[in-house]
Amino acid sequence: METKLIILVIDDEIQIRRLLEINLAANGYKVVEAETAKDGILLTASVNPALIILDLGLPDMDGLDVLKKLRE
Repeated sequence: METKLIILVIDDEIQIRRLLEINLAANGYKVVEAETAKDGILLTASVNPALIILDLGLPDMDGLDVLKKLRE
């Protein structure tokens, strides 16, 4: 059984999350989604994604601040 790489999408717009999920899943990736920065930070710790696609304009936190927290 092949292990799929996990990609975390952190974006508050559902249309963007759905578009990315459809395209990435069709190419063999497992997609995990977060609507808020807080949820994205928590998911990063629990799912250990290979890649994070991050919206820089999230409503609860600036995307650059999210990057700083993720690097801590």
